[in-house]
Amino acid sequence: MSVHCGIRRFILLAALTGLAGNMRAQLAEKLEAAGMENVKAVRTEQGWVASFEDRLYRSSYEGVGKAVEAALACETAGRETVLVVTDENGIPVLRIGLPGEVAESYRAGNCGLKEVFGAMTLDTETDEALKALKGTETRNRSSWKPDLCVYPQVFLENTSFDKLYRYSISLAPALEMPLWKGAELTAQVIFPIVGNQQGELKQIRPGVVALKQGFYWKRNWRTTVEAGLLTNHRMGGQVKASWRNRDGRWELGGRLGLTVYSLIDNQGWTVTNRPKVNAGVYARAYIPVWNTEVTVEGNRFVYGDYGVKGDLTRHFGEYTVGLYGIYTGGMVNGGFSFAIPLPGRKYKRWKGMRVKPADYFSYTYSMVAWGEYIDRNLGRDYQTQPGENRSKGFYQPDFIKDFLIKHTNN
Repeated sequence: MSVHCGIRRFILLAALTGLAGNMRAQLAEKLEAAGMENVKAVRTEQGWVASFEDRLYRSSYEGVGKAVEAALACETAGRETVLVVTDENGIPVLRIGLPGEVAESYRAGNCGLKEVFGAMTLDTETDEALKALKGTETRNRSSWKPDLCVYPQVFLENTSFDKLYRYSISLAPALEMPLWKGAELTAQVIFPIVGNQQGELKQIRPGVVALKQGFYWKRNWRTTVEAGLLTNHRMGGQVKASWRNRDGRWELGGRLGLTVYSLIDNQGWTVTNRPKVNAGVYARAYIPVWNTEVTVEGNRFVYGDYGVKGDLTRHFGEYTVGLYGIYTGGMVNGGFSFAIPLPGRKYKRWKGMRVKPADYFSYTYSMVAWGEYIDRNLGRDYQTQPGENRSKGFYQPDFIKDFLIKHTNN
């Protein structure tokens, strides 16, 4: 009798183990089929945990929505499903908790996606989920699969007495290739199209050529190290560190850079041998009711001047509009910035490679373009990646949930 009971228990245990394995594989397969990359999935005592990276969709909240739909298509026996979103550096940026009873109700046709999005939880606490996923097989890796992104560049300057505007319009394709977890290589070339400028702006020249490595240190601390040819004629490296609280409404960060002047034109490659140190700290708050970020910075700029900067950025879905002001070296400057989405909501890979326009066109206007402020090189800064803006990869939990609900029809 005891032998038969033991056999039945063994068969039941094997069946349950197989069922859990099938569900885990099903969740990973669904996310992979939805176009997600670097997919992991595992069964825990509480339910199912999966992580993924979205390089397919332009919009951060649309990619999250498609991943949630993929998870809803999986039978989870009424248990919670946890999804961890990672950014292009492999750093976790968002945790999504999908209640099992809500998923069951959705599959039974008793509620729609809006109700699901309203019931799920979003925050930045990913450590427990990442611990569960440690050692799990990664599916659909993005490593060594390049993207060729074409960035539009517009230069406008009203400092000439004989021309209304000095302008230059260029296209700047960039090869962006993930290498391993957290690492990405960027190589960009700028091709001038039209303009009334002479010199460098009329020449084919390199843009950003840099290597980036991201690290996640637990408890929402992350670091990024970047080095290479950067924007605004700088060459060198920069280290950034940041922390976010659980609901993602507060962020603190800092950076430290060491660069030299670098110019490549028809006359050759000019590099100075006197490196400049820049550094800064910032605090950022997100105000959900207005979908607005407020940022205050204290900086040592590239040429040694110390100053403060305030920035106010409003998110209108994928569009962002911002105002900023700078006080440095005893002088004031300010301006505005914006980022607008370019055509194409998503782009799939073809034989491992993806060719597409940049996700967003971004532009920053500076009020002061001549005089002592420019002559003293005040407020000079640089970017380490092409087309940096506040729209791309914006995974603030309140923002994601709000716009998922707004843009979803039952």
